[in-house]
Amino acid sequence: MVNWIKHLLRSGEGWESRRYWVLDLELSGLDPVDSHILSAGWVCIEEGVIQLDQAGYCLFKQSALMGDDVSESAHVHHITDQQREQGVDLRLWLQQQLSQHQHDVWVMHHSPLDLRFLKMHSQRLGVHWPKPETLDTMLYEKRRVPPDRLGTHATLNLNACRHRYSLPHYRSHHAFSDALATAELFLAQVKSRRDTNLTDRKLKRLF
Repeated sequence: MVNWIKHLLRSGEGWESRRYWVLDLELSGLDPVDSHILSAGWVCIEEGVIQLDQAGYCLFKQSALMGDDVSESAHVHHITDQQREQGVDLRLWLQQQLSQHQHDVWVMHHSPLDLRFLKMHSQRLGVHWPKPETLDTMLYEKRRVPPDRLGTHATLNLNACRHRYSLPHYRSHHAFSDALATAELFLAQVKSRRDTNLTDRKLKRLF
């Protein structure tokens, strides 16, 4: 009941009153059942401003759960075997980050994919899943752009979406640069609304 009341009160506040955790994962494949999280990059947004002092990036070390089947895709993401060996334990990272950001709004580009991986790996590793509030920058574009102009899936990829807001092209397949690119896209999308009274509730309806 207390959490519900807090949520109700907060929904009428300006969108800048919330902290946003913008996250990107690099994955070995698209199916969380037999694919793995290779790396993660993130930034936070507070009061409508990207906070680089709250940004982070890490590679996840190879484990028995991960196996050897990630080698080929790891190189696609510019990750070497030596870097993987020196990586962070995924379970520890999940425990720390999910707890730290459980009350934030999570922002991703195509959130269903990353959320499936996060939730399944949390369950596998015995880490509490917080049921986060999420916003999806890809979904925003899919709703905004007329269907006859969407074309192929490529028109919704991160750099294609950024291009529509005159944002520069970033190198893809790196978790931190993709997280930063998503944060900039999110802010551009919000500011394009030209709504000086944009509340937390209204924002969630858009994304």
